Amino acid sequence: MQYREVGDTGIKVSILGHGTMRYQGRENAIAMIRHGLSLGINYFDCGTAYGFKAPDDCAEAYVGEAIRGVPREQMVLSGKAQPRHGEERRDRGLGINTRDGMWQCIEGTLGRLGVEQLDFFQLWDMSAPDHFDAACRPGDDTPLAAMREARDQGLVKHLGLTTHNPLPDEVIEWLKQVPDFKIVTAYYNFNDRSPERLLDYAHEHGAGVVVMGPLRGGLLVGQSEVFAKALPECAGMPVQEIALRFLWGSPSVSTVISGMNEIAHMDQNASYAEAADTMTSEQRARFVEAFQEFSGGEPLCSGCRYCAGACPEGLPVWNMVGNYQLAAVFGVPAGLEAVAKMGTEGNPDPSKCTGCGTCVEKCPQNLPIPDYMEQMAAMGERLRNA
Repeated sequence: MQYREVGDTGIKVSILGHGTMRYQGRENAIAMIRHGLSLGINYFDCGTAYGFKAPDDCAEAYVGEAIRGVPREQMVLSGKAQPRHGEERRDRGLGINTRDGMWQCIEGTLGRLGVEQLDFFQLWDMSAPDHFDAACRPGDDTPLAAMREARDQGLVKHLGLTTHNPLPDEVIEWLKQVPDFKIVTAYYNFNDRSPERLLDYAHEHGAGVVVMGPLRGGLLVGQSEVFAKALPECAGMPVQEIALRFLWGSPSVSTVISGMNEIAHMDQNASYAEAADTMTSEQRARFVEAFQEFSGGEPLCSGCRYCAGACPEGLPVWNMVGNYQLAAVFGVPAGLEAVAKMGTEGNPDPSKCTGCGTCVEKCPQNLPIPDYMEQMAAMGERLRNA
């Protein structure tokens, strides 16, 4: 297992981290955590709401049971709570907007994990300006005030945030306003590259970067001959290995978390993390340039989600274009499967696109999305009839 420092904190984490959201139950969680520790995985991303049935019956409690008796120095533990205006659900760490609410979350996480100190505590899903306001507005009765107090009392080493925000400049501004944040967890993969400027800013300013969504929710898996054309040295590699190598090739990335709930998948990902070579900066650049060529000269959709909610027909445009790109450009099996389902019952139908151009107006790259919709519909029909 390889390890990297989290920004300038001095804390070293395994480049493969363990997300704790997708366990199949208590026994599965304990088995996965203990197996991960045996492989050298030391970074565990915890959240009270994960698998929540009761305060003592949730993923966080399972982690605490699994690590009981494990030397504390062998683990890097990160907790989190979600800031929102409105009613607080303190038992789950959701909707937190007060100092006392956040204190209850921090103390609850410490108790369930059975430790005296957390390495990191993050504001969870800081993806819109009102989320930032709920946590970090001026005043003493705020979640951020409690987090700072917990840090100053030695209960938490470092503070941070997690985000799905596709607008990097917005999150960068939050980091400027709260330089306390020493770790940033962001949704990023080779098909959703809009956060790259945020990752670079964090790295340049001493904050570590944790990547979530490395396989785009399990879509970036399988085999694809397309990749060999861009990087012959990757010929024969499964898509998931290429995806992880791409992320580890960034000097900004401290660790990549995966919500593994099967031993075989953990062993496979750990074997990739043990390899000495990741993608070089030259390979990463060639990788991106090649797929822009494969896309017929069109820039690739970065997954920025500016178009989200724009379609008058209610189509999830960014998701559809992302899946189409996985199919048409990358040749990823899951992308082909997603396009084949489009237009069938319970799935978005690209033929509903009226060509109004509202989504194009929102797109910073001015992608010809109505044309893509026509191509999606045609590709879906071909795949279903094949």
